[in-house]
Amino acid sequence: MASDEDILDTSKLRLSGDFEEQVQELMEYIRMTREQVERLDWLFQDLFNTLNSVWNGIRVVGFGSVVTGLGIKTSDVDCYIELPSWLYPPEKSFVIKARNTLMQHNHIFKNAYAIVHAKVPIVQFYHVPSQINCDINFNSPGGVENSKLIRYLLDSDKKALKLAVLIKYWSKIHNLTGTNLMPSYCLTLLVIFFLQQCNNLHSVQYLQQNVEKMYIDNWNSAFSTPDYINSENNKSMYELLGEFFKYYNSFEFESDIICPYLGRPIKREYFAKIETIPSEFALYKTNVGTKNYKPIRLDTVMCVQDPFEHNRNCAVAVYPKLALHIKTLISTAAFIYENETEEDFLPKLLQKQNELPPSKKKHKQRPKLNGVAKNYRREQNIRHFNQNLRQKYFRGKNRRHWR
Repeated sequence: MASDEDILDTSKLRLSGDFEEQVQELMEYIRMTREQVERLDWLFQDLFNTLNSVWNGIRVVGFGSVVTGLGIKTSDVDCYIELPSWLYPPEKSFVIKARNTLMQHNHIFKNAYAIVHAKVPIVQFYHVPSQINCDINFNSPGGVENSKLIRYLLDSDKKALKLAVLIKYWSKIHNLTGTNLMPSYCLTLLVIFFLQQCNNLHSVQYLQQNVEKMYIDNWNSAFSTPDYINSENNKSMYELLGEFFKYYNSFEFESDIICPYLGRPIKREYFAKIETIPSEFALYKTNVGTKNYKPIRLDTVMCVQDPFEHNRNCAVAVYPKLALHIKTLISTAAFIYENETEEDFLPKLLQKQNELPPSKKKHKQRPKLNGVAKNYRREQNIRHFNQNLRQKYFRGKNRRHWR
């Protein structure tokens, strides 16, 4: 597939015409081509033929961005290898065996590398015929169901998928998502949650009503797929994109949890004690209260709750400096939306911050801070933020004994 530099070079974009024409040009520039999508079948078939000779009866199931519709030209592919029931639970050694098997076919699979000691052990490799990087695992059926949910939600509203792709590209341009940054899955949940506030999408709680439960690792991953048409929603793509940034620019990240399950914000303090957890989270109370599951992490700058696995905070990777960077870019994007024309919004949104022209408005001149003072001011803000979180929710107690 294309390298990051290919599609992240915005100088190749003209972005002329009205906003809708600019979006159409951008979609054609970044999204996977029909040929690239067809190559995925090639990858899945080669994986099946190779690994089925070792574990007869497997299924190769794709998940992640190529399933949700969020795949762009630089996207890697994630695959879950579903084993026959008699091979459960899968052993960690399976990833070593899979790596060794792939290496025996090095004309098809290159650079196979096993990561054994991760929460979900994986094998990474490059598929030569399709020119695609791929990760496989034997332990994450939940990822498959999450991808199905996101695909359904993004297909429920005709503007949702395109909006999510736009925001994903914006995050790549500004280096917000990726390795050691905010996970793309977390960003997608932000988009879904915003659209729930606009009444464009159902809450996951609603989708789990009147449907037979399906448990994966003791969490209910079942959901219905009703048609959803919000006749009251007539906002344009331009308005939705701008209002996404306005919404999160004023969101109370310090006190509130982003909760796609309920489809509304919920206070962190409710999850600080088992007694105050809302009644809608009965399964959480059972799993955390009696089955020794860890509670959701509350000591993070952002808290984004997984829609199925309610004790999982999908924003744990967002460290304080990154959070400040994200909030600054969201604030800048909201400012551009409110102060620029519709035709100028997208081009300026995709400019690096240090490439943005100075504002035409006059501001009072402040004395410039030297590098030491700037760093001290930034570190002081981070220390104060973390101190407030600890004092508010933990008060010096060991989080593991919060019950």
